[in-house]
Amino acid sequence: MVPDESQSSDLRERDIRMSVALVTRNRPESLERTLRSLRAQRVQPFEVLVSDDSDPKYVEKVQRVAETYDCRYVKGPKKGLYPNRNRAARACRGTHIRTMDDDHEFPEGHMETCVEALQSDPKAVWVIGEKNYGTGLNSDAIARPGEIHPKGHTVLPEDDQNSKAIADGSAIFPEKVFSEEGGYREKPWAGYLYLELGSRLKSRGYRIRELKETYIFHLDQEGQSGGLLPEGDSKEYTKSKYYTIIMDSIAYERSIVSFANNAICVLRDAAKNPSSICMALLAFREALDDISKRRE
Repeated sequence: MVPDESQSSDLRERDIRMSVALVTRNRPESLERTLRSLRAQRVQPFEVLVSDDSDPKYVEKVQRVAETYDCRYVKGPKKGLYPNRNRAARACRGTHIRTMDDDHEFPEGHMETCVEALQSDPKAVWVIGEKNYGTGLNSDAIARPGEIHPKGHTVLPEDDQNSKAIADGSAIFPEKVFSEEGGYREKPWAGYLYLELGSRLKSRGYRIRELKETYIFHLDQEGQSGGLLPEGDSKEYTKSKYYTIIMDSIAYERSIVSFANNAICVLRDAAKNPSSICMALLAFREALDDISKRRE
């Protein structure tokens, strides 16, 4: 199960050291399938780190799987998906961080293509599309990374080589995104927060590029993203949406048109569920708090 040292030596000879930051929760069998697929790649990453947010009854088995496949194992913070993503990334020692979930598998040559992209543009953020049960795992269709629209949904970017799109579990970041830029917003809710990171990074001058030469298989077997979504109701998911579009429109885009579209989104949702207004107000207050902290 241990990767051949000669397979990754070519990565160490260059200045590119791509770490894999893999987050998992309560799914040792799925994690093992992901690691088996990863270790079957001809080119291996610099390191693989598994950050485990599992409940106590799963921890021993998850740790055993990680160590069997020669991964570094750390305990997650138990505060939700994005605190765990940050924990994993900050524990890595590479120059670049490749995010990964415990329900991914990879086509032949995937990691080699990732490394080639980094060698061509090491300062960029690279995002990768996926094949899933919606697209058809055996079809030619690929679900491409989208960016947040101020009305509360995702859209494909006009320029996929300079966008604010983020693929949540399949992106490659320069290490300083986590050491200097703060990484993901650490909220107890998940949902749309990865899209907030895309908007923030673009506003700070990062070039976000889609890596079209490869993809992942997303085997979302439980109807959740890697089994990682926090427990909670749809209100928290809605709050993450409002927070993201508010941050996009008042902190990053700073557009009156975008903020007007935010209002349309809230009013549209309120017509279906009046409690949406409360969630929007809470998200607005939290967004203002985060903006003021940034300015301190």
